[in-house]
Amino acid sequence: HPEMEDALFMWFTEVQGRGAAVNDEMLLEKGCVLGERLGVQDFAYSKGWLANFKSRRGNSHHRLHGEAASANMTAIVAGRAELQQTLADYSPNDIYNFDKTGLFYKLRPSGTLATTPVAGHKKSKERITVVLFCNASGTDLRKPIMIARAKRPPTLYTEYFSNAKAWMTSVIFQEIIRTFDHNLHLQGRQCILLLDNASSHAVTGMQLTGMQLTNLKLHFLPPCTTSSIQPLDAGIIRAFKAHYRRQLVQLYVNCAEEGRIQTVDLCQALKMIRLAWRNVTASTVKNCWHHTGILPCDNAVTATDNDEDDMTLAEIQQLIHRLDPAAGPNAAAEYVSIDREVETMQELDDDTIVDIVSTSREESCNGAEDDVDGQDKSEPAPVTSREACTALASAIRF
Repeated sequence: HPEMEDALFMWFTEVQGRGAAVNDEMLLEKGCVLGERLGVQDFAYSKGWLANFKSRRGNSHHRLHGEAASANMTAIVAGRAELQQTLADYSPNDIYNFDKTGLFYKLRPSGTLATTPVAGHKKSKERITVVLFCNASGTDLRKPIMIARAKRPPTLYTEYFSNAKAWMTSVIFQEIIRTFDHNLHLQGRQCILLLDNASSHAVTGMQLTGMQLTNLKLHFLPPCTTSSIQPLDAGIIRAFKAHYRRQLVQLYVNCAEEGRIQTVDLCQALKMIRLAWRNVTASTVKNCWHHTGILPCDNAVTATDNDEDDMTLAEIQQLIHRLDPAAGPNAAAEYVSIDREVETMQELDDDTIVDIVSTSREESCNGAEDDVDGQDKSEPAPVTSREACTALASAIRF
């Protein structure tokens, strides 16, 4: 019963990530509860099954450190020293950071052109989760990963996951990490990946769904330090969002000036996400890593870093002013940072866990589909050569 085991493992990592101990009796009881919710019948939740489940999933009593509400300076200093020692054996090309961010992918600035009011359209805060990771040298910005509520449209040839809440989960995290490890294996590289202490990352120290990582070491950032020493939080995500919002507000300006509806679908958003990530320069990435102070050997910050950020914000400010001449001088900065604190995961109750695993299983069984509410329509599938020839022959006969 893979659905039930997925749900139980998700519950286990969620509870363990909050620092709680879990014993065999608790696992058996919760497995029975979740199994009933998922319609599992005539199944013996025995100790033998539990032993096999733990073997398949690599469960242990590993406990994560919870992230403190604010960074402690003593912990930051100690954390930097510890990381410098840990990373000394790796080239900057082989040191990666992984993080996720919430993105209001449809959000418009507050104003619209006075000559073309958009009646009945509220400011959309529809959220997706975007997963980003890059190396310390800025030479490898991995393809961004989207987590949304809509099922994967067939034309989205990219990393894409979906669940009812558009949240990062331990199951999604495992798949991302296993894929990355496999890619590194094909390249013959040994790398290290720095992570924060999110509960969805609670598989560290365990086998990932029965597969031991061979080419990737997962390393948690010291507790109570993430806000100060995580490179993606040091300005890389902000640069990505600035490039995304520049495209988005340009699209809305064009729509307003041409009298079209100001909206964007997931396919458009993904294209802009890809381009925004490509527009984050290697110098920006390297400088953000430098600012954290965690690299053993570091280069000086280049002067172009702040210049690039300022230029992007200035462009956004000009575009916003075209939509709303009364916009304040900080409109662009506020627009870029508006979803900075948006949650990309939260504590999962049984209802949410059942919903997530049921949705994932349905999608894998039925294949990719368009968004169920019809808001995000994908492009039609490409016509094959045989189909084109058949259609042409029919037209000639007609």
